[in-house]
Amino acid sequence: MELQLAILNTSDTPIYKQLYDQVAFEVLRGELRGGYCLPPIRQLASALGISVISIKRAWEELERDGFITTNIGRGCFVRDLSLEERDALRLSLALSQLEKSAAVYRSLGMDSDDVIRLVREHYGA
Repeated sequence: MELQLAILNTSDTPIYKQLYDQVAFEVLRGELRGGYCLPPIRQLASALGISVISIKRAWEELERDGFITTNIGRGCFVRDLSLEERDALRLSLALSQLEKSAAVYRSLGMDSDDVIRLVREHYGA
């Protein structure tokens, strides 16, 4: 298992957030398992051609939110999450995204029925 990260310099999403999302989503999908050692920050920054600060911020936020743990002198590791912890983290991220999206829908004058219809159409339900 190797960490595959793609950075879009043309994206409106900050680089640290792109990193955060990719790692968090891989953990939630079970693609990065507990104990996996993330690449050293400087090495990853060099490989991706981005700032050490962006990676450091992403790793700090991933640790704050419970996805990874740091062992000084050894590196950063994916936390071994129980199914319940993974579900709680997944729900937290989904609700955070929903809150942002709901603000957009409201500003467009859409009600909950409109949004539910869009979601069902998108998922083909």
